[in-house]
Amino acid sequence: MKIKTIYNILMMVAAVAFATSCDDKNDSDYEPGAPTAEGCLGVYFNSSNASERIFQPGEATEIDVEVSRLKTESAADVPLIVTADAGLNVPQTASFAAGQATTTIKITFSNLEASKKYNYSISVGEEYADHYTIVDGTTAFKGYIMEAAWQTISSNVKMSWTTLGVANSFTGTLQQLGETNRYRFVNFLNSGIDYIFVVGSASTAYVGYNSITTYANYEPYEGAEAKAAYLFDDATQSYPTWTVADGTIEVADICILEDYGTSLGYSCISFDKKSGYVYIYFTDYTDGSYDYYNAVSFSWKE
Repeated sequence: MKIKTIYNILMMVAAVAFATSCDDKNDSDYEPGAPTAEGCLGVYFNSSNASERIFQPGEATEIDVEVSRLKTESAADVPLIVTADAGLNVPQTASFAAGQATTTIKITFSNLEASKKYNYSISVGEEYADHYTIVDGTTAFKGYIMEAAWQTISSNVKMSWTTLGVANSFTGTLQQLGETNRYRFVNFLNSGIDYIFVVGSASTAYVGYNSITTYANYEPYEGAEAKAAYLFDDATQSYPTWTVADGTIEVADICILEDYGTSLGYSCISFDKKSGYVYIYFTDYTDGSYDYYNAVSFSWKE
């Protein structure tokens, strides 16, 4: 009986302590969000807007940003909250005609410094923003504009690649986009597609080299065991098909290996050694045959 009484007292103390610690009304810092303003237009920036816009010098002087709204009955001039680097002119109003769901604002620019990011941020005022309705976009949008040209590092990059036991040799061009960390092999392996990549941390697969990661013209490989990317034409939304081995073998697709397990940087480059590897995880051919683990080695001289 005594044991039971002590137990009951302890349980009562614990219950009081628990109730006290869970008193959300008195102790919690949570505050509910402000409700959507009555008659709110629900203005947002479309998800299709690209946050990164890079142009060749003199190629463009303006970009469009799409703005949409949920309520379209009346014409409206919607004020925007804008911050932007000097050199960019960002409108502070988005105008909609009656019945118009989507409009565009034009950001204009000129005389930009090469390879410099010009940042901007645009948001919708709270009285025009509906944070509770799911839309294909956001009430705030950030991006940057840059002017940069591709500069050739070498137009005499020697590449070797074996396909179905047949050795292939290619001469390629390696370029850098302005002063950015973006590079490309033009017409990679005569595929008709540029292999565009960025350079990262040290490779653990090849000592003395740095990892390279596909940046554009690719579709991700979905296997869990590796980080890899299919060469893909972003412009046409298709896989390149081309012939190798003096026209006797037709490539259907290639998958470029970047990391495998704990080993990083199977595809890598060294600007000191002037060499590297684009490691082909596997190659599929149009006749149904395939290759695995077949690196493209490359090197260049001054």
